[in-house]
Amino acid sequence: MTDLSLGTFGDGDSADNDLDPDAASIARCATTCRAPDRDDTSWAAPDEDWGLTTQRPVSSINTSAGRATKQQTRWVVGGDVGDYVEQYATGLLQIPNTYGEFDSIDTRVTFVDGLADSYGYGIDARALEKALRVLTGGGRYTASRYTAIPCGQQPWILTGPEGTLLCSCMPVERPENPYTKDLRTPETTLQIEEQNQTVRTGAAEFAHLLSDALGVDIESVEYATVRGQTQHSFVGEEDKFPIRASDLAQLHGLTSDPSVIQGGVSRGVQPPSGGDPISVEWDGPDHPVGYLDEGDVIAGYEFTWEQPEESLEDVAVVREYRITRNYSRWTVDYHTHRLAAVVP
Repeated sequence: MTDLSLGTFGDGDSADNDLDPDAASIARCATTCRAPDRDDTSWAAPDEDWGLTTQRPVSSINTSAGRATKQQTRWVVGGDVGDYVEQYATGLLQIPNTYGEFDSIDTRVTFVDGLADSYGYGIDARALEKALRVLTGGGRYTASRYTAIPCGQQPWILTGPEGTLLCSCMPVERPENPYTKDLRTPETTLQIEEQNQTVRTGAAEFAHLLSDALGVDIESVEYATVRGQTQHSFVGEEDKFPIRASDLAQLHGLTSDPSVIQGGVSRGVQPPSGGDPISVEWDGPDHPVGYLDEGDVIAGYEFTWEQPEESLEDVAVVREYRITRNYSRWTVDYHTHRLAAVVP
């Protein structure tokens, strides 16, 4: 059996994730048509998703690989698929020659998120097989006529002679055999069983915060699955510091220098619903990164927009992230500094 590029694990740290030059060409030739009239499936009226016109199934579709949810099986009926792929695609995936070969496909994790039930979101063998069965109607197929195109955190594309599907990334388990990688911190180099770059970056920051704020010298990192969730334990001379991979992922990309946010928001920020940029002010944090505040360690800052539940307002906020001990495990949480509200 040929090596399947879907086996690539990670969110952008591998050369295998480079956009294949054929991906955009395939997408530009993708078939867009109204969803098929099948006895066991009905489709809702067309809607707009990321510049594409799609039809969702009225209810989940039952396939031999399990039920495909509405988000997994949006049928693309119009729009520029080629433009979407050029903007978001991160690779080109091969389809197995038979349904029986899907079991050998490894999971592709597109991003790790604290909202995930176990590890993160992505494309696994089951999701790919369900989408293919929806596209083909469950019948026999010729693999060379079908292409799956991952698009990072955006919905991925599956296209073939019957049409094109827009498929959201779904919750996935941590892949087996993630391999041991170097974890470089300002203090030392450790070994960690983790290939996802987002988690590794957060892990390096976590180890640095433990050393800087708590004076802990981390000697090793251990991996375990606890109640179905991936967890890394940072081992010091006298104690362990367990934390979920999804929490480590939240530490990735945070701003350690608050003046960067202060300068950025004062020059103007674009509301998510459009309109003219608005200038807002933030006086800055009460504590610097690494500060120990009643047991919590200040971990970083992030500017973002929030929409309160049952509210039409878009609210500009700065999130102050902290790591804190929650019983036997460490977690990542944030406090929100509200800056301004915009009504669309």
